[in-house]
Amino acid sequence: MNNNKTLLALCLGSALAFSSQAQAATAGSGYTETRYPIVLTHGMLGFDSLLGIDYWYGIPTALRRDGAQVYVTEVSQLNTTELRGEELLAQVEEIVAISGKPKVNLIGHSHGGPTVRYVAGVRPDLVASVTSVGAPHKALTSPTCCARSRKAPPAKPSPPAWSMPWAA
Repeated sequence: MNNNKTLLALCLGSALAFSSQAQAATAGSGYTETRYPIVLTHGMLGFDSLLGIDYWYGIPTALRRDGAQVYVTEVSQLNTTELRGEELLAQVEEIVAISGKPKVNLIGHSHGGPTVRYVAGVRPDLVASVTSVGAPHKALTSPTCCARSRKAPPAKPSPPAWSMPWAA
């Protein structure tokens, strides 16, 4: 019994010490400051706020608090990656002009992943980095989907160049 209490106290003390060190290292310290602005792009059915819940749920605020320059973009909710990419490209060009920085760091969630990869593919000169969160990395076309449901071998169309994995 005494050993369990000692072990519990040791675990809680360690957790508290590590969390306070992590907090001290990040709170207002410039921890999230980047050379180029961060651009967040939502996925399919993305929204600004729904029933009082923000799509990015405090992420832009936390990044800004610790030094990052963050822009939240808005593109068509239900449209093709190319159209969403062109909408995002216009916003990226505007962000570059406003910020005075030559490039941006793109972060895309869900369908925002292929959208940011589109921009990186057509205007790599404006993109410092691409990060996707929970995003599809292989295109699934409607014919492929239907072919799979009929148990026929799926069609293998050549994916567009912008949909290929991209690295700076």
